[in-house]
Amino acid sequence: MSENAESKCTPFSQQIAYINKGTLDAELTETLAMIIQAVRETRKKGSVTLTLNCEMLNSRTEDTIKVTPDVKFNKPKLELADTIMFSTADGDLLRDDPDQVQMDLQVINTKSNAAPIKLQSNS
Repeated sequence: MSENAESKCTPFSQQIAYINKGTLDAELTETLAMIIQAVRETRKKGSVTLTLNCEMLNSRTEDTIKVTPDVKFNKPKLELADTIMFSTADGDLLRDDPDQVQMDLQVINTKSNAAPIKLQSNS
């Protein structure tokens, strides 16, 4: 692009604000914030991709261009924890092993209500 053409072009950041009456700019802002939050939470890489498809609106004039935006993102996900479960023959999943003997365990109160013992000194 020539130096003269560069100075006459509208900055890209302003063009984004014009597309779809500003909704593209708002969508990109919200999407980027969502990705940044997910990256901070997961410590994994995320991305936002903007594609601007440009085509002639009609064949009568070469001055009219249709710009169609497409925003895609890759949001990192948290690792899900594994869960160990026990299966039955009929396809059910159980949290506790059905073959394990169940014991009737009780909590024993270890606090004593007895008065403290005072030691006497031999002086």
